[in-house]
Amino acid sequence: MSAGWTVGAGRPTVVQPSAYTASGEEGGIDCGCCRCCPCIYLGFLKTKPGWLKIIELVLTAITLILVLDYGLPYSETIGQAFDFFLVIVSAGIFVISLLVFCYIISPNSFNLIRASALELVFNLLICALYFACSCHLSWAVQTYLYPHYRVTAYYTVYPAMTAAYVLGFVLTVIHGLDAILALRHLKGRP
Repeated sequence: MSAGWTVGAGRPTVVQPSAYTASGEEGGIDCGCCRCCPCIYLGFLKTKPGWLKIIELVLTAITLILVLDYGLPYSETIGQAFDFFLVIVSAGIFVISLLVFCYIISPNSFNLIRASALELVFNLLICALYFACSCHLSWAVQTYLYPHYRVTAYYTVYPAMTAAYVLGFVLTVIHGLDAILALRHLKGRP
């Protein structure tokens, strides 16, 4: 006897999670007299994972702006730590934006993606990578930029890059929390 699906046994049963709605509301934005953009489901943004995704998106955008505006002219001085940090922040903002977009345009996306291991693995991986690249960048900033900061007036790259790696450590913690929530959702706990 073989385990699994056989040709004569019929089709396997597929259980699909129910659509996520925060309070049974319909999609779109209520304009008073009508409902605009019915393809947008903003109920996700009212949940704890929704708030975490928005916080991740905003902090990652701020970090990316700091790195590009202040660090790019000094990328030769900072070295590989700058490149590593920039790649991780860019990848993070891309995937987070993609997830938020999927969750907003489809109410089923949240339960389908969150019920898979995708978001758990992403959050664990980006958490570890943010920690590694923030440690590397903090070492490079203290080693290569701090001596210039002590002797050069208005040397703004040091405080900006310090803020960037501190935000990297904050994002490490936030993605760790999101990974815990994703694991709890994956195991079926609230």
